[in-house]
Amino acid sequence: MNRFVLVAILFAAPFADAGETRHFRQSNHEEFSQGEATGSMVLPAGEVVVGMKKERFVVDAAFVWCATLSSDGKTAFLGTGDVGKIFAVAAAEKKTTPRLLATLPEPWVTAITTTGDGNVLAATTPGARIYRIDSVTGKFAVVATLDTNHIWALVHDAKKRITFAATGGPGKIVALSPGAGDVLKPRVLWDSKDTHIVSLVRGGADRLLAGTSETAVLYAVNYDGKATALHDFEASEVRSITAVGDALYVAVNAFTPGSGSPTDDAGRATGTKIQVVTGGKVPSAAGALPRPGAPKGTGAVYRLEKDGSIEQVHSLSDGYFTAVLSDGKSRVFAATGSDGKVFRISSEREVGLAVDLDERQALALLNYGDGLLVGTGDGAALISVHPSPPNDARYLSKIFDATRPAQWGQAMYGASTALELDTRSGNTARPDDNWDTWKALGTSQFMKDQERGSGQVASAPGRYLQYRVKVAGDARLRDIEMAYLPQNQRARVTELNLEAETATETKLTHTAVLKLRWKVTNPDEDALIYKLAYRQASEQVWRPLGPEEPLTKAEFDWDTDSVPDGRYLVRVWSSDGNAAAQNRALSHEYISPPLLVDNTRPVFSDLSEKLPVVSGKATDTSGIAQVEFAINGGAWRPVSCDDGIFDENSEGFSFRPPVLPPGTHVISVRARDEAHNLGVTRLVVRVK
Repeated sequence: MNRFVLVAILFAAPFADAGETRHFRQSNHEEFSQGEATGSMVLPAGEVVVGMKKERFVVDAAFVWCATLSSDGKTAFLGTGDVGKIFAVAAAEKKTTPRLLATLPEPWVTAITTTGDGNVLAATTPGARIYRIDSVTGKFAVVATLDTNHIWALVHDAKKRITFAATGGPGKIVALSPGAGDVLKPRVLWDSKDTHIVSLVRGGADRLLAGTSETAVLYAVNYDGKATALHDFEASEVRSITAVGDALYVAVNAFTPGSGSPTDDAGRATGTKIQVVTGGKVPSAAGALPRPGAPKGTGAVYRLEKDGSIEQVHSLSDGYFTAVLSDGKSRVFAATGSDGKVFRISSEREVGLAVDLDERQALALLNYGDGLLVGTGDGAALISVHPSPPNDARYLSKIFDATRPAQWGQAMYGASTALELDTRSGNTARPDDNWDTWKALGTSQFMKDQERGSGQVASAPGRYLQYRVKVAGDARLRDIEMAYLPQNQRARVTELNLEAETATETKLTHTAVLKLRWKVTNPDEDALIYKLAYRQASEQVWRPLGPEEPLTKAEFDWDTDSVPDGRYLVRVWSSDGNAAAQNRALSHEYISPPLLVDNTRPVFSDLSEKLPVVSGKATDTSGIAQVEFAINGGAWRPVSCDDGIFDENSEGFSFRPPVLPPGTHVISVRARDEAHNLGVTRLVVRVK
């Protein structure tokens, strides 16, 4: 076989026509969660709506580990490390700076609670001491010292005048009753036979709920010391517990052995295992770097019903949960210790990102009027979180990278109403003074009947682009895409091999068939069935799609010739009804992002030949992607559009064909739309 190498240098001007229009897109929860929500939040369906606003107060410590409310709910108390301090905050005043109440001798306050007489009880390590602190003067005294290494939780029963302590090394529940003077008299109520009890809450009259670490078991423990195991997890710890009606929400973590958790133990191959679903990883905040020594593992939040049935409602593939808290109604908040996120779980088990903190650790949660108090680590602070004012919710996108300098085109978004959307651009990976200033979209418009808006990105050409959007009232941002044309790169041929066979050029061809494929997370590995439905994005009525009998494979080829052009949503209903009894069968519905259906060829208008220039306009429902011409059946050559970027439904164009000899010639012009439909027209030219 003969081979030779041809080396050449080809020159191309910036923003040459050789590159095609590309798009930045966001349409689901995971993609939107990569941005920064300020007074807004991302719903499970992938919609950005008005959410919670945060306000930060500095705490003079390394981290806020624990928190509790006074019995009247008017004051919050915080316990910190690496200096053991107690801070007080007037919960009724949203802008009150934390007030230092007391500084204890030990470096770490590990647990805190309040008593009915207005005092605070705080546990410290090392030494496993319990202090009583006057909530007004801050005077403190040791009231108990336990024979253990750590005290992880304190619970006080004001009616019974008993305080319960959850200990570690070994894991026991110790009951403390009033003794002589101000001393509390301890007695072991229950021995878990585990290394730590890391969570402890009231579970009704004369009952406690306890979560252990090393074996990760959830227990109900009566005041008489009798215990019942409620659930066993294949994990490292049951970190936090909260109740919503008759149901329990439980935060469970499985740490990698030796990864540095305060209760770092290897998980066991028994019990319920955490199922990490796609998209469960907590997105990093902008500029976040890995924290040295941070525990590594996975976490999950479970809902445990009164009858013992259990359901996993959220998980982290790389991170862990620190606290769960009921809002006293039907919702639960879950805090993470890996990337400073607080998730909101609705009564329908839907999970949304409620708060994205600048700090990497959200360690303590408290109900706070109509909002929350969040104590943080990795930079100690107290974060006040409350519903955003009607016109003060914004969303800042992640930074989009075009990989090289680019020209920006149209921004198109789906929303319930017209939105204020600005963009900025630059050539450094992080925005700085060299970036272009924020600019509103040019020629902005909103089609109310289709609930879609668009406008020209006015930012200067550059490599990076970022947008911000204001959401007010009931506004919902559902999806967004921005067209861009990357700078064309210099072409360099470095080697050419002569093969025995010449590869044929592959052309993009239109097909009316959309090959629908979907992924399934199936923990039980049951045989599943599927039913499909569709509707136009601007409609509300769903229509059946596919055969009457349910599908058994996660795929379907949809022939769209019978439906009008437009954008469609596809609903996939799945069920294990063929594998489970009718009263136990479970189903789920997923709705896709908008899908483009376009089976119409582009058409031409205003076609004119005034040699040496041929001009015209190509129009299509989905947008023109390319225009080419050929002379007398020769090779097709690309044509540039008038505004330099193919990103609209109608594109004007003009070109200069080569000098033609005398005689009759045929100039063919063809246009390809985004769905690869081809429209062709011809001009007959006579040259004298």
